[in-house]
Amino acid sequence: MEQPGDRDAPVTCLEISVSTGKADELFGKGWFTNHPAHSPHDESWLTFAHEGPSRKIPDRVWARHPTRAPEGRCVFDQATNGGTLAVGHERWMFHDLGAVVCAYGESEAGPRGLYTLHPDGRAARLVSEGERDWHCDISRDGRHAVVDTSGPLDAPGRGWQNAGQVSDVVLVDVATGARTPLARTEADQHPRHPHPVFTPDGTAILYNHGDPSTGEVAVALVPLPRAVS
Repeated sequence: MEQPGDRDAPVTCLEISVSTGKADELFGKGWFTNHPAHSPHDESWLTFAHEGPSRKIPDRVWARHPTRAPEGRCVFDQATNGGTLAVGHERWMFHDLGAVVCAYGESEAGPRGLYTLHPDGRAARLVSEGERDWHCDISRDGRHAVVDTSGPLDAPGRGWQNAGQVSDVVLVDVATGARTPLARTEADQHPRHPHPVFTPDGTAILYNHGDPSTGEVAVALVPLPRAVS
């Protein structure tokens, strides 16, 4: 994304050829556009976000296709009973055309938690309800997701209420929504947060641990059935 310094200035999306360095202008937006990436499942879809304060942005997640949505389209209607979901930290899937996204605990409406969404017309789905989901990732086979939390998973309240400086790393079964706590670590405002991600084979999760000045990364193993020899 190309932007002339001011967050309120128009943004131009450029696609750059790695082999030639040639840049092609794809589209422009009059609002702060961020997080551009090609869908790893279908690279003809370019994904991006309407950036800004999550409680004020009703159309966070967007996708663009050269013929099906040349100017891009919002792929998640955040309006729900009682108000609007505040969402962010979307992570696009490898196994399917879509993304997982967190509806934060600070959302005025619900249900809050981890959702899947798609740019091809399929409806969004609440995978697992949670009052503190913060960042998320999904395994390449789509079986498991992981979230970290804004405060202890078992603390009363939601969002940043009673959060302290704690975050839990939690495994989510995508089919059932069941949650398994894997680790607890320190957390604070950006960039002091776990931001968990799966290893490519899906057997472990990496996350930032403790003081970011140390650069420490921790590993949590995914409890999977193991072959018995």
